[in-house]
Amino acid sequence: MNKKALYIILALLLVIAAVLRLIHPSQIPYTYDELSALNRTHFDSFSELVNKGIIIDAHPAGVQTFLYYWTKLFGYNELVVKLPFIICGILAVYFLFKIGERWFNGTVGLVCAAFLATLQYSILYSQIARPYSSGLFFALAMVYYWDKIIFNPSEKYYKNAALYILFSALCAYNHHFSLLFAAIVGITGLFFMQKKYLLKYIIAGICIFVLYIPHLRIFFYQLHIGGVGGPNGWLGAPKVSFIPDYLKYVFHFSRSVFILVGALIIAGIVLSIKNGFTKPEFFAISLAWFIMPLLIGFWYSVKVNPVLQPSMLLFSFPFLLLSLFCWLPELSLKYTAPVLLLICVINIFTLIHSRKHYTLFYEAPYEQSIRLHDSLIQAMGKNNITTLIQSDDTDKSATEYYVHKDQADTSFFWTDRMGCFITHPSNYTKLSRFMQGLNKPYFAYGCTAQFDPIILPVLLTYYPYVVKKWDFFGGSFYLLSKKEDANTVPIYSFESKNNFEGFVKNWQEAGGEFLCDTVYYSPNHSYKMDSLHEWAPSFSYKLNDMSWGKNDIIEISLEIYPLETMTDVSIVSSIDDNGKTEDWRETRVTNFIPDTLKRHWVKVYHAIKLQDINLAKGNPTVKVYIWNKGRKKFYMDDFTVKTIKGNPVIYGLMQKI
Repeated sequence: MNKKALYIILALLLVIAAVLRLIHPSQIPYTYDELSALNRTHFDSFSELVNKGIIIDAHPAGVQTFLYYWTKLFGYNELVVKLPFIICGILAVYFLFKIGERWFNGTVGLVCAAFLATLQYSILYSQIARPYSSGLFFALAMVYYWDKIIFNPSEKYYKNAALYILFSALCAYNHHFSLLFAAIVGITGLFFMQKKYLLKYIIAGICIFVLYIPHLRIFFYQLHIGGVGGPNGWLGAPKVSFIPDYLKYVFHFSRSVFILVGALIIAGIVLSIKNGFTKPEFFAISLAWFIMPLLIGFWYSVKVNPVLQPSMLLFSFPFLLLSLFCWLPELSLKYTAPVLLLICVINIFTLIHSRKHYTLFYEAPYEQSIRLHDSLIQAMGKNNITTLIQSDDTDKSATEYYVHKDQADTSFFWTDRMGCFITHPSNYTKLSRFMQGLNKPYFAYGCTAQFDPIILPVLLTYYPYVVKKWDFFGGSFYLLSKKEDANTVPIYSFESKNNFEGFVKNWQEAGGEFLCDTVYYSPNHSYKMDSLHEWAPSFSYKLNDMSWGKNDIIEISLEIYPLETMTDVSIVSSIDDNGKTEDWRETRVTNFIPDTLKRHWVKVYHAIKLQDINLAKGNPTVKVYIWNKGRKKFYMDDFTVKTIKGNPVIYGLMQKI
C-alpha cells in the first residue's frame, strides 16, 4: 500500500475516533471521580492544592495540577474540562499506528489503530477527565521516541532523547501504573541499546529520575500511608478470573468481536508462516509490556494492597493489540480497506447496540436522581411526594453540582449525616421514625451503586408498592406508593415466609416447645428465644432458584418482641458453595431496637447486595438464621426472605449487560 493511501485511511480512522468521542459533546456527563477531583481544585495556592488536594488522593500530582490551572483559566463546563483528555485519546490512535508501522508494517498499524479508535474501553476513558487517556497518550508517545533512540540512535538522537525524557516524566507524574510502564520500557532499552549509546541512555534515565525527585514525597506517602483498596478499602483483591473477564470487557463481551479478533490472528499466523515473520523481537516486547504490568498489579493486589482495575491496564493495552495482530503482513489497499471497514462496523455496532455506551454513560446517576425528582415535583406537586436521595459527604457535593447546573428543585432529603437523619447502621431507627411521620401518598428514592441495601426494605415497609423504577448506570430511582393501583409493578421475584404456623419448605422445622400462642405478631404463634437457645430455625435455599440477576438484593426481615436489651443478637446470612463460605455477614438487631424499648413488636432487617459479592460460577446455597449470641429473651415472628429485582445495568459500562 502506498504512503498516500496509508495516511488517508489513518486520517479517516482519526476522524472516526474523534466522532465516537465527541457524540453529543454537550451531554457528556461528569463521573463521580471527576467531580471528586474537581472538588479538590478550589484552593488559593499550589501548596494548599498539594497538601489538601493531591497527597490525600491515590494518584500522582500531574492531572490534579493540570485541572487546578485549567479550570482557573477556562471554568468547569464538562466539555471544556474533558476536551484535553478527548484529544489525548485521539492522539493515542495516531501514535499506536506509528509504532505498529515502525515495528511491523502499515497494515498492522492501521488494524491496531482501528481497534483503539472504536473499542469502548479506550473511548470511555477518553471521555473521562482522569489520568487514563492522558497516560495512554504519554505512554505511546514515550515508546515512539524510545524506539527512535534505541533502534535508530544515529538520527536526531538528542531531540528524540529529550522527547523520550519528557514523555517518560509525564508518565511518572500522570499515574502510578503509567510510571510502572515507563520503568518497564526504560529497563527493556538496556537489553537493546547499542553499546556506544548506552551511557547516553543511562544519562537519559537519570534525567527522568531527576525530574521526578520533587514528587518522591507524595509517592512514598501514597505508597505506604495512603493508597487505595486494602483490607478495609472499597476495592477487593482480584481473582484469577480477572484476566478472562478483562479480555471479555475490552472486546465488548461480544462473540462477533471475538470471532473477528480470532480470524485476524489466525489469518496473520497463516500468512506469516507462508511469507515468513521477520520481527519476533517486537512481538516479544509487545507481549511482555502488556503482561508485566498485569502480573505486577495482580501480585501487588493479592499480596500487599488491592489496586488492579481495567483502567490501570489501559497504558499497556495497545501492546496487547500489537502482539495479537503483528502477524499480519503488509496488505494492499484492496484487502486492507475491507478489513478495517469490518473492524469499524462490528466494533461501532456492538458499542452502540450491545454495550449501549451512549445511553448508559450519558445518564449520570447523580444528575438522573435530581432530574427525576424535579420532574416528579412538577408533575405531582410537593404536597403529594417526598423524595430521599442517597448521599454521603462526597456524594452530596456531586449531587449539589447538578442541582446548581440544572436549577432543579431542592425539596428533597439527604440520607447522609448532613441531612435530617443518619442512615449509618446504628441509626436505622431515625430512618424508621422519619418514614412513620410521612403521610404523603408517594415517596421517591434515588440511589447510586454504593447504596445501603437495608434502606430500600425499610422504605418498602411504609410504601410497599412500586409505581415506576428507573435503572441507569451507577444508580436507580424508585417511585413508591402507599396504595396499590393499576400502575404498580412487581419488585419481588421470590418470597418465603416463616410465621411459625407449621412446616414451611426450605425452613428448619420449629420445635413445638418453643412456639408461643399468647404473644405473636401474626396469625397465631411466635417463636420464643431464651438464655438456653442460641439458634433459631434457619432458612436454606439454592441461590439460582431465588435470584435471576447478579444485581438482585436479598431482603431479610422479621418481627421481634424484646423482653430485655438485645445486645449480641444478629440476623446472619451466608452464601456457601461446595463447603466454602463465599460470603458471610450479620446485622445487629440493636440497629433497629433501642435499649429502652421492650415488650413491643419491632421490624428488623438484613440485606445481601449480590452485586458486591464476587461469586464463583456454580449454584451456591443461601442460609439465613438468627444468632442469639447474647442469649437474650425475645419472641420472633414473620421471618421473611425476599428477592428484590436488581438493576441490570448498574455496572453496565464495565460488565456484561
